[in-house]
Amino acid sequence: MTDSVLGASQRSRRTLRRRLSGVVVGVVVVVTATACPGDAPSGGGGGTTVPASTTTLPGATTTTTVPVSTTTSIPGGSTVPTLVAGRLHTCSLRPDSTVRCWGNNSFGQLGTGTLTSSTIPVKVPGLTGVTAISAGGFSTCALLADTTVKCWGNNADGQLGDGSSTSSSTPVSVFNLSGVTGVAVGGSHTCALKSDTKVSCWGDNFSGQLGTGSNSPATTPRSVSGLIGVTSVSAGDAHTCALLTAGGVTCWGDNVNGQLGNGTFTNSNVASTVTGLSGATSIVAGAGFSCADRSTGVPACWGENLYGQLGNGAVLPPPPVQGDPPPPPMKENTPQNVVGLVGVSGTDAGDDHGCAVFAGNVACWGRNDSSQLGIAGGNTSNPTLVAGTANVSQIAGGSSHTCALKTDGTALCWGDNSSGQLGTGNFTSATAPVSVIAL
Repeated sequence: MTDSVLGASQRSRRTLRRRLSGVVVGVVVVVTATACPGDAPSGGGGGTTVPASTTTLPGATTTTTVPVSTTTSIPGGSTVPTLVAGRLHTCSLRPDSTVRCWGNNSFGQLGTGTLTSSTIPVKVPGLTGVTAISAGGFSTCALLADTTVKCWGNNADGQLGDGSSTSSSTPVSVFNLSGVTGVAVGGSHTCALKSDTKVSCWGDNFSGQLGTGSNSPATTPRSVSGLIGVTSVSAGDAHTCALLTAGGVTCWGDNVNGQLGNGTFTNSNVASTVTGLSGATSIVAGAGFSCADRSTGVPACWGENLYGQLGNGAVLPPPPVQGDPPPPPMKENTPQNVVGLVGVSGTDAGDDHGCAVFAGNVACWGRNDSSQLGIAGGNTSNPTLVAGTANVSQIAGGSSHTCALKTDGTALCWGDNSSGQLGTGNFTSATAPVSVIAL
């Protein structure tokens, strides 16, 4: 995700909660949906904990147990789905170029034409020819084969890009946007990478996350000022990062926690180079932190580290006790190596946690109050292996849940399930990976 309505800083979190409180009207009833006709279950029944065989790999400071992987390749390339996670919902791009979503649907972010949430994947009706998807906060977007973009869900800040601030439970076309090669949904803003290697963004711009040189919001796409040569883009809560052709990274927007990585804690409404980072191969933005995979196979992260979400092995403050003074700020405004991991093939960020795939296995770090790390215990700044995640090809981090896509096209999720975002057919949270029903 990427990407949550809960902010990177206490200030932005308060701001966004105030906005949302004025948007939600009435009570949304969450029910268990039935599977779409013809959608056969894949990967077994929901709620099944997946066992793992293990071997041992040396980490930077400790020895960690790693589930054995029998394959690390993705068979058939496009024959497997893609997973993305928003704050309280999850979506999958299917091999037939259709989309299924599950979890919270308070703003229509499942795209079903209703506000009824679902504990199992349900198909987004009428949406075909999809080549990529992204989920953030309470909205979802899809890139179509004709290089246009459609979005659905919360639109209080214009993040659907249709020129209005009216939320939609069905996909709507982003205004006057074509030639798109990638899309990224943040907390309350959205960005698109275009074929000319430039980036356009729209939605909330309180912290400069649109990169336009001003802090004015936009309900339709606006070009990121002076930026070209971009190969991918990721949107966090209130900041955005882009990977450049030469392997550098640039970020803009909220920087209270140093999530722009430029050596300061000052917000920027124009793109700013991440200090001392080279050889980057991918970029992800969380709530108040960012991470990049590198050609060395060792990821680097920067920004907020109160829960250990930088994965740098830092000593974390003890859990707060009522009446105690607040803990000291823990944040880094330049990239920090993630410890104990090599050969990483993909990383993703939730609100306050990160996860990485290597050799077909998953390791997670950061906040763990909802078991979003898939491990026992509390928060940790040391990446820890998630049992039962062998043969994983892709990882997706939500606000307080995580999902993993396996090479056979099935999916596992763990963590908070209060809105059915694990896709198990129930609302039971999971401390270990469980199978998604009918992916």
